[in-house]
Amino acid sequence: MEYLRDVRDEDFIVLISDWKEQIIDMFENSNKYNLYDTIWEMSIQAFDKPREVQVVIDANSNVFISVGSPGFVTFGGQDEQVIGMKFPVKEWIHTHPFGKAYFSGTDMNTIFMYQNHMEKATVLGDGERSEYLFKVEKGNDRVEHITYVR
Repeated sequence: MEYLRDVRDEDFIVLISDWKEQIIDMFENSNKYNLYDTIWEMSIQAFDKPREVQVVIDANSNVFISVGSPGFVTFGGQDEQVIGMKFPVKEWIHTHPFGKAYFSGTDMNTIFMYQNHMEKATVLGDGERSEYLFKVEKGNDRVEHITYVR
């Protein structure tokens, strides 16, 4: 069993030791919807309690993954996870393990900060997915917000 530290610097237990590898394998070998399902499942099942997981797919289609607390995720304290990340980000995906797929105030701050360097932001909830799509072209910026419910 692997022990990690969360954003509050508290230890927590990893129950599924290959949780990152399962996400990467799904990204490399399956479709986007199976990837979303796997990220959600790892967020709920891979740790001592449900925790936010974030996955960033960079400009070179490399995958960067981190885990946080039940209500917050960052790469802070897991800085080695972002070495080599290239912009623009193709997609930033993260979970809300408490169930609702919505963009919180913290999420919106992240989006506003990176929207010119990100193509898509996705939040996963229990049976829900919400997305922001960014199209930035000279003189023709467009942002779409879409929510899907299964």
